[in-house]
Amino acid sequence: MPSEEAIQLLFMGTGTSTGLPLTPCLTRSNPYPEAFSDMVPLLRATETSHSPLAHIKGTWNPDGKFPSNIPCPCCRSAVDPDVPEGWKNKRGNTGCIVRKKSSNGDGEYKNLLVDVGKTFREQAARFFPEWGVKTIDAVLLTHGHADAYFGLDDLREWCIRQGRAIPVYLNQATYEKVCEAFPYMVDKTKASGGGDVPQLIWKIIEDDDELEIIGINVKVLAVHHGIYFHSITPSPSSSSLSQTTPQKRLEPEPLICLGFMFDSSIIYISDVSSIPESTWSRMLNRNSSSSSSSSSSSSASSSNLKSAPNPSAILPTPDDTPSSTPGPEVPGVNVNTNGRSNMGAEDKLPILIIDALWPLRPHASHFSLQQALNVALRLKPRYTYLIGSTHPTTHFMWEEICLSLQQQGGTIDGINGKHGKRQHPDRVQSDWLVNKVWEKVLTPKEGKTGKGLGEIWREDNGDSIVRPAWDGLVLEVPPRDGGGQGRDEGERGEGGDVERLDLSTRGLVY
Repeated sequence: MPSEEAIQLLFMGTGTSTGLPLTPCLTRSNPYPEAFSDMVPLLRATETSHSPLAHIKGTWNPDGKFPSNIPCPCCRSAVDPDVPEGWKNKRGNTGCIVRKKSSNGDGEYKNLLVDVGKTFREQAARFFPEWGVKTIDAVLLTHGHADAYFGLDDLREWCIRQGRAIPVYLNQATYEKVCEAFPYMVDKTKASGGGDVPQLIWKIIEDDDELEIIGINVKVLAVHHGIYFHSITPSPSSSSLSQTTPQKRLEPEPLICLGFMFDSSIIYISDVSSIPESTWSRMLNRNSSSSSSSSSSSSASSSNLKSAPNPSAILPTPDDTPSSTPGPEVPGVNVNTNGRSNMGAEDKLPILIIDALWPLRPHASHFSLQQALNVALRLKPRYTYLIGSTHPTTHFMWEEICLSLQQQGGTIDGINGKHGKRQHPDRVQSDWLVNKVWEKVLTPKEGKTGKGLGEIWREDNGDSIVRPAWDGLVLEVPPRDGGGQGRDEGERGEGGDVERLDLSTRGLVY
């Protein structure tokens, strides 16, 4: 149910597994990848010199000095101080802090860390002092990839300073990956030398669990994050008993990644390629309690690997998601009208945070813009924040794409709105990209009848706000989702009652 206390989500990282910017882009180690031109065209020197924006600082200049000579617009913007808010293109691995004030009345926040990836240490050093994050009280891991758990060793100092072990909630498959990568974390006898070891308590959770963690209700949302191949040995038939052992074969299986619903107010899905119908049901019935409880999670002692239970994974059927109707068909997303949220405005999901790698292209392991918007169409949240984006698309370009959904017209000519066309070094490329998104993604394909995704969005979800998230942004759902009551209007962001721009930060610059 909605929380009686305000719940905050602090974005530590909104990028992909590589993070941004990418060093090969900064060093211009290779030519601008040809494939990028399909997503964001590279403006040639002649085009740049004749552009009305050529005089603007931060525009790409192939003959200029670093960083203006970096072709990739995203990576250039991340390091060029002349690009307005270019620092928003600095993105760590996806991860966040979810926090609420302690119930003991001391006014201190309890902090739940979601994912501890490769960039955790640098992002924590960048943001925690600005946010006032002084403790890590619990950890949730989404899946067993490096960008989700390779920073676990950096929790050691937190354990020492706090004087206690930190509980880590993860599924069995992720636990096994941790055992392979960091054996000394789960079995102290495997530690070598005299170095410190983080004291962690492993809590194995199921794909349909509902937990209470530091006063936050957490519902697990299992999704697919691409596939992997595992080897199986076929059972020998009676006719082949006298023959040689059957050869192993590779079988595809969906990689399960865990999304989470916090206090029935925030849905967070960082890595997804398909959403099983069972998970859709949990999201659409978000105020219903599941049969699982916090007591159903099993503990694995940090000092004994063998104490970890071995529950069977609950794997959704790969093809259990029907094709999309009535909108455009998108793999992994069902926007069937019968399955949409029909809640009134006061009962709407406050915040959806969803994976969106690229605006135009699909990907085997991540949602695209089209798929992310289809999820928002079905859930009908008040605010949708896109995460997991990568280069060459810049934050400004993502903003312009999202802005186009809120305006009438569908092309650059129609998105000026009350603010007018913003002058920016990425303006020319952004105009091209927004028009291309409407041509390729938001309008019906040639020969297809019916409404396009853009028209469906404006008719069915026109009052919903969609924006790209950025590292350092703070969101807040007020107590009982009270529409922002209890907080001064001046503290709210342009997006209304969820953005806390007074708490948001670019972080320490050092």
